[in-house]
Amino acid sequence: MNNLKLYLRMLGYMRPYIGLIVSALILAVLAVAFEGLSLWFSASLVQTIFDPEALKMEKPAYSAANINEMLKYWTSIFISAQGPIATLQIVCGLMAASFLAKNLFTYLKCVVMAKLNLNVVRDMRDQLFSHALALPVSYYDRTRSGNVISLIVNDITSINNSMTNTFDKIIVAPMRLVFFVIMLFIINWKFTLAIFIIFPILGYVITIIGRTVRRRSKRVMEHMACLLSILHETVNGIRIVKMFGTLHTEAKKFKNENKRFVTQSFRSKYIGELASPITEVMGVVVVVILLWYGGSQVLNTGSTAGFGAEDFTRFLIFLFSIFTPLKEISKLNTVLQTGFASADRVFAALDSTIEETDKAGSEDMDGDDKSTRGKTSFCDKIEFSNVNFTYPGCEETVLKEINFEIKKGSVAALVGSSGSGKTTTLDLLPRFYDITGGTISIDGIDIREMSLSKLRKLFGVVSQETFLFDDTIANNIAYGVQNASKESIINAAKAANAMEFIEKLPAGLNTVIGERGVMLSGGQRQRLSIARALLLNPPVLILDEATSSLDTESERLVQSAINNVMENRTVLVVAHRLSTIRHADLILVLERGKIVERGTHEELLALNKRYKYFHDIQFAGAAGE
Repeated sequence: MNNLKLYLRMLGYMRPYIGLIVSALILAVLAVAFEGLSLWFSASLVQTIFDPEALKMEKPAYSAANINEMLKYWTSIFISAQGPIATLQIVCGLMAASFLAKNLFTYLKCVVMAKLNLNVVRDMRDQLFSHALALPVSYYDRTRSGNVISLIVNDITSINNSMTNTFDKIIVAPMRLVFFVIMLFIINWKFTLAIFIIFPILGYVITIIGRTVRRRSKRVMEHMACLLSILHETVNGIRIVKMFGTLHTEAKKFKNENKRFVTQSFRSKYIGELASPITEVMGVVVVVILLWYGGSQVLNTGSTAGFGAEDFTRFLIFLFSIFTPLKEISKLNTVLQTGFASADRVFAALDSTIEETDKAGSEDMDGDDKSTRGKTSFCDKIEFSNVNFTYPGCEETVLKEINFEIKKGSVAALVGSSGSGKTTTLDLLPRFYDITGGTISIDGIDIREMSLSKLRKLFGVVSQETFLFDDTIANNIAYGVQNASKESIINAAKAANAMEFIEKLPAGLNTVIGERGVMLSGGQRQRLSIARALLLNPPVLILDEATSSLDTESERLVQSAINNVMENRTVLVVAHRLSTIRHADLILVLERGKIVERGTHEELLALNKRYKYFHDIQFAGAAGE
């Protein structure tokens, strides 16, 4: 995306605040106008002090070539009074009033821009966060969490600084520059033209610097994302870090990445900062030449083609005033390129394809219309037909020719070695990933033709790695269920065998359990997860090794809760302990992405193959203990 399109897209976030933008522009024009007046009267002040008689002018002829003399004449009429002291008082008063008005309007403009700035940051963060939530699971599988955090926090800030700061300066600085340049041409166009020959050279140097800054700024943001990823992983895994004594290793990893971040930041900074001194040095060179040539002309002749001491003074005042907007403009490119580097990353994320949760025509599915798009219930069976799956970006086929069906109200279990494809099979049902071949259907309807949000409402998931929020127990149980009553929450907790430990907590259901439920044991967290699934009351329950990491007592309580959940429901379960699936209606044995055996517990034992092998290993181990 070229720079203009990128900048226009960034400015698009300002569109809702056109009122603030117009207000800022009006205030900017007023500030520049009063700044110009204050500078004009500064030369009049010098003239009033050193040569008050020169203020008495004859009325010049009106012409385009005589604008400077006309302005000087009107100024003399405006400030002239009885005696030099009175004239001096008027000039000083006008200068003070002009400076006061200029600073007042500048302050008001800054307040308006601050309001605009904060609103834009809020809107951009809201949009990016909402978009990030809508991205598929596959995006998060290939993207480090720190990168997502960095995009929302650091890159948005960088874009905003680039956009709002430059929007202010890209209007005000050129406005001031144009105004001052016009005044310079009015005062003496020959001198002005000679000075501005150097500007194209200056513009070329600034462009080269800006390109370099953009490249390096992008690297800076990438290193910041890595830094945040290390920080996020280390903080979340602090118990493992301490347990394995890898504090020094993690600190060194962070230190090395931080060093790379600082190195790239410094390189970007020292190159970016070149623009301002280069501008100033080249400007000073021009001024020195002007002082020597123009000053010698004034001193030798007192006036050169109408270019007297007052004009020379005024010319110098406006020329020196140009340096400030010039420096701001020279820095604009650096700031913009930093913002463009962040914008490339943010817009790449915003342009990533999101999950289409609700397809067109998927809302109204009642009555005689048998369209498949509004499927919100499960009446007959779930069927996998010749399903193949390959992870995005990989070549190896993870699942191959998977065929089975599950009748409503039945229990199906998946067993197999680690990496055989059990969890992947379950992830395909709520479409965390889309299959690459075959079909998965519910009641004969391809799940790809169903509304994604309604499809997922059919399923409740209890996994081995339970995720709980840093909130109260009640809110964790009621997550995803709006306006859940306290009674329904308590009933779900009782059915999940969770009330016995909840009642012992100081605040009961109102106890805040910390990030990821850190204040609870593994078994307690798992029972809350089951309570959450119970309250959601889905027609299909997915259990992904829900008891594999628990001790015997916790497993007993959790398994009892699972049995409560499984009543009158269709259940798909990935089993680690075969004792928990003894009564399943269908057991599927997977190896290397293929179903190698299927049947009931007794039928598979009778086959005396892979399932029997798993069974003998587990129960031989239990007997040995």
